[in-house]
Amino acid sequence: MAKRTIHTDAVIIGGGIAGLWLLNALRRAGYGAVLLESHRLGSRQTLASQGMIHGGLKYALGGVPSRASETIAGMPERWRACLEGQGELDLAGLEPLSEHTYLFAEQGGLGPLSAFLASKVLQSGAQRLRPEEYPELLRSEAFKGIVYRLNDFVLDPVRLTERLASLGAQHLYTASRIDRIHDGADSARIEIGNLRIACRRLILAAGAGNEALLKRLGLPVVMQRRSLHQVVARHPAAGPFFGHCLTDNRGAEPRLTITSHPAGGDGDWLWCVGGRLATSGSDRSVADQRQFARSELAACVPWVDWQEAEIECFRLDRAEPQQAKGQRPDEAFAEVQSSCIVCWPTKLTLTPDLGQKVLAFMPAPEHPAPPPLELPPATIGAPPWAA
Repeated sequence: MAKRTIHTDAVIIGGGIAGLWLLNALRRAGYGAVLLESHRLGSRQTLASQGMIHGGLKYALGGVPSRASETIAGMPERWRACLEGQGELDLAGLEPLSEHTYLFAEQGGLGPLSAFLASKVLQSGAQRLRPEEYPELLRSEAFKGIVYRLNDFVLDPVRLTERLASLGAQHLYTASRIDRIHDGADSARIEIGNLRIACRRLILAAGAGNEALLKRLGLPVVMQRRSLHQVVARHPAAGPFFGHCLTDNRGAEPRLTITSHPAGGDGDWLWCVGGRLATSGSDRSVADQRQFARSELAACVPWVDWQEAEIECFRLDRAEPQQAKGQRPDEAFAEVQSSCIVCWPTKLTLTPDLGQKVLAFMPAPEHPAPPPLELPPATIGAPPWAA
C-alpha cells in the first residue's frame, strides 16, 4: 500500500513540558507542527515536577549569586504574563497552587547564610516576615526561626499539562513506535506504518528519550542524567506548604524543598519533598530513603509527629544537556544538528526561554496546519504519587 505523505514545518518528538510548550509557541508563530508522544503526555519528568516557577534564589545559596540565579531571575515575570494572557502563550485562568514560596530556618540554623539573605542583593526577591505573617505550617509556638517570602510561585504540573495539551489538542498524537526516522541536511522524515511525515525541522524534546533518538539518527549524544530519589509524604497534619528548609543547611542546595499537591477530593494534601534529600538519596535503597526522609522531616519540622506519616519514594532521572563534570546546567538548551533541533528546558521554570531559543533556529514558516493524522490522539499521564 502506498504511503500517505504529510508535509509540515516541524515534528516534535516528546510530549512533556518542552514539547507541549514548543508546539503551541510554533503554532502561535504561524508554523505547521505536530507532536508525537510514545507514552502519555507528561509521563516522565513533567508530571513528577514540583511545579516551582522560581527566580533562581535557591541556586544562590552558596553565598553569592550564581550565573544560574542571574539567568533565571526574569522567569517568574514571564510566566505571570502568560497567566494573565499577555505572554508567549495564553495561560489565562490557570491558577497557581501558591502565589509565593518561603525559605525558613531555625534560629542560628542559617550560619553565614543569614547575612547573605539579609543583604541588599536579595531585597527585591525575598522579604523577611514577621511571625504574624508566617504561613500556617510555621505558626507553631515550637518554631523559633526566620522566614523569608519569595516572589516565586507554584503551578500544579497536572493542570499545566492539561492546559498546554488543550491549546494544541488537534496536533497531539501517540506514536508508540517509529518505523523509520531519517535526518537530512534541510529536512527530516518519519515513517509510521503507512504514514510518512516530512518536516523541515525535527525537534527532539523527549527528555531522557533524546539519547536513544540521537543514537538512532547517528548524531552526537549531548545528554547527561542526574538521578533523584523524590519523597512523597502523607500526614493528616500536612496541609499546603511551599518552600525550602535551610536549617543547618550545607552546600548550595536547600536541605528540603517542599511542595503540596491535592490528594483526593476531601481537602487532603500530600507533600512532595525534594532538595538535597532527593539528590543525595540516589544511592539509597527505598527503605533507607524512607527512614532518612522521616528523620529529615522530624529535624526540619519537629512539631509534627512524622512517625504517623506515610512515606513513599520514586526515582527520576533528570535529563539535561551534557556539562563539564556533570554540573547543573545554567540555562535552557537548544542546539541545531543537521535538520534537528535538540533541546531540554533543564528546569520547568526555564521553559519560556527554551521556546525563544528554538524559535530563533526555525526558518520562515512554509506549511499551513497539517491535516489530521491517522494516529491515536495523545492522552495525559498521571503524577507518580497518583499512579
